[in-house]
Amino acid sequence: MQRRQFLSGQLTAAISAAALVSALTPGRSSAQQSAAKPRVARPGGGVLKVGLIELDTSHADSLGQAIKGIEGVELTAVTNRGLVYGKERTDKFTADYGVKKVCASPEEMAPLVDVAFAIGVNWDNHVADAEPFIKAGKPVFIDKPVVGSEAEARRLLDLAVKYRSAVFGGSTYRYAPNLAPFKADFQKRRDRVTLTVYGKINSHSRTDMLDLIYYGIHGTELMQELMGLGAVSVSYLDFYRKQHVIHVHYDDRPPVILMLGWARNQNEAVLLTDRELVSFVPEEGNPYVEILSRMAAALETRRPDRLITEPVEACRILIAAAKSRTLGRAVALAELTVDDGFDGEKFGLEYSRFRNLTNEEQQGWRDSEH
Repeated sequence: MQRRQFLSGQLTAAISAAALVSALTPGRSSAQQSAAKPRVARPGGGVLKVGLIELDTSHADSLGQAIKGIEGVELTAVTNRGLVYGKERTDKFTADYGVKKVCASPEEMAPLVDVAFAIGVNWDNHVADAEPFIKAGKPVFIDKPVVGSEAEARRLLDLAVKYRSAVFGGSTYRYAPNLAPFKADFQKRRDRVTLTVYGKINSHSRTDMLDLIYYGIHGTELMQELMGLGAVSVSYLDFYRKQHVIHVHYDDRPPVILMLGWARNQNEAVLLTDRELVSFVPEEGNPYVEILSRMAAALETRRPDRLITEPVEACRILIAAAKSRTLGRAVALAELTVDDGFDGEKFGLEYSRFRNLTNEEQQGWRDSEH
């Protein structure tokens, strides 16, 4: 998967950075320097116990590897329903990452951990998987896409408000180390004309709208991070040469064009100003150190690092894009109904089928795309 390479690079960069800092710190032995790791502090002391819901994708391995490289954190419990990989996957994963407990359900896991990650490939389960932790007041991170339907968006927002829990989630591209300074400069500029965001997705079929939200959410969240809340309407403009072309309208801000398909980078934002083109590509970093640190802090504050409405709005933008394509007109986010959205179960089954193909079969599937 594309994201596996991205997150693997992030982890490598973080470990290299930690080694460099250690080398520049006087008074430390070579052994101390080589053993230096980033650390996450749990409020009140002790080890931050992490739960991982589902082992469907490489995201589970990225988290497992990251946690092994962080002091003060342990991967305590996992669940695996076996949608994509069965018991062999569970056994190998728990052995590789020293997991203490395999749970039958998120409800069983909730009392055992401090924080949890809901990362199942079927986004229809995301809110239900997160719910026991939200009700317990424990920080939970919901993987992208946070939700795939308007019904689940409303359900998640209701839970977050009712229980005042810290719900994290969405694309890890939001944690790129160079994003914050670019965002600050972007938002204070008064010469902005339009923003175009290029997002790379795996499937490029005219008829495959499911992969649009699974991978296209990365570029959409990058756009939403820069523009902020307040998208008004969405128009699905065209599908041409394996590109979904989508217009996002804001009343008081520059228009946005999402180009989701092939891209020279995983994600790239290009700002047209009155005088220049400014390109931004998220840098590799180590998102899980940052995410786990913020989740640990939320054990006390009960506040996430950003409003959950932000990644939810990014999902709603793509839900509106799909509805716009069907209706042939612009669709306001305010007119979305509980019947609108993408089928997570269908995507999960297709993902499972694809992941269990041979390499030759996978290549044949890609070659047949149109």
